[in-house]
Amino acid sequence: MTDKVRILFVDDEPHVLNGLRRAIASSASEWDMVFCASGEEALALLDRSPFDVVVSDMRMPSIDGAQLLELVRERHPATIRIILSGYADPNTILRTIGPAHAYLAKPCDSRAIANAIARPLALRRMMANEGMHRAIGGLVNLPSLPKLFLEIEDELRSPTASVRAVADIISRDIAMTAEILKLTNSAFFSVGQRITSTLQAVRTLGLETVQTLVLRTGIFRQFTQSSPQSVAMMSELTDHSLAIARLAETIAIDCGADAATGKAASCAGMLCHLGMLVLLDSRPSEYRRILTVVTADQPLDHLEKEAFGADHALIGAYLLGLWGFSDQVVEAVALSCRPQRSAEQENVVLTALHAARVLGPPLPWLPTRQRDVPDIDDHYLELCGRTGHRDGWAGLAATKEGEVKP
Repeated sequence: MTDKVRILFVDDEPHVLNGLRRAIASSASEWDMVFCASGEEALALLDRSPFDVVVSDMRMPSIDGAQLLELVRERHPATIRIILSGYADPNTILRTIGPAHAYLAKPCDSRAIANAIARPLALRRMMANEGMHRAIGGLVNLPSLPKLFLEIEDELRSPTASVRAVADIISRDIAMTAEILKLTNSAFFSVGQRITSTLQAVRTLGLETVQTLVLRTGIFRQFTQSSPQSVAMMSELTDHSLAIARLAETIAIDCGADAATGKAASCAGMLCHLGMLVLLDSRPSEYRRILTVVTADQPLDHLEKEAFGADHALIGAYLLGLWGFSDQVVEAVALSCRPQRSAEQENVVLTALHAARVLGPPLPWLPTRQRDVPDIDDHYLELCGRTGHRDGWAGLAATKEGEVKP
């Protein structure tokens, strides 16, 4: 039995498979790579033995790429699913939104393919719980607040719908923000720069495409947990994430970051609780119980790791890594609780997000005087040369809190 990562490549054109085989031959020492010519053959191989990743062409006879990856999602949810296609038809691409984690456009160099495979695998190795791998891998989309879900549908059906109004609604929901940025940062919609704001995203897609995504494709999903407590917690989480996003952007600018990096910090702040949203949606009773027993000796991330094999930060970062978000944002979300695990060179987005989570408003669900990120990592600040910034950031946090109070 091999310990190598197993990758299955699927394409009905032999010359394409041969080209892939040559292009990534240098990875043969790390990956066990199998090449097949049809969706049917791919499913048979998967049923015989598991693969870590499936990379499939889109247009194939009988079972196309979207259908194949949907079947893989249902039967083998822990498998990472990637579309590699040369067809740029929007309707074809939109069919891959649910089943595919990532979309790569042909022609695609070997480095881009290797990165699309390697990054999520590196994050996944940090998650010990195989059941959580399957739960995350099987996600089609994330739940949105019922009120905002209805608002976005009403706005998109309105004859006076506007890009700015649609973007504003999306920006107030964690799941909608993640889904729309996931799509606009894919290779298909690549515009040569990372998109980190919902207004950029909606402008890039165009209002007609967003209407198709929401009203016909169902890119967004309404949160349907029957418990009023879960709905209230989700609303509180959204408000908290918005506050962290505002503060993270302010701290990043205070650190000397340019406007684009400030927006990346805001994006990381809005999405830093993505893993909490996953747990609240998929394991509500167990997660609510954990939240009640957080103490200084048993912080939230430790309790999450014991129960689920990974803390909420890593779960969220894993999804963002799968979806192709920038390394800067993925690292910030993954390490915002414990930034000393980062590389020696400072990631300003991580610095800003870590400070915002410590100094900003506490997560409202936790017992009195407990925080989900208890204190500033002084060792990390020393490495970054920012040991004297804490008091100034605390002042910014107090100012931001005063701005949002009624």
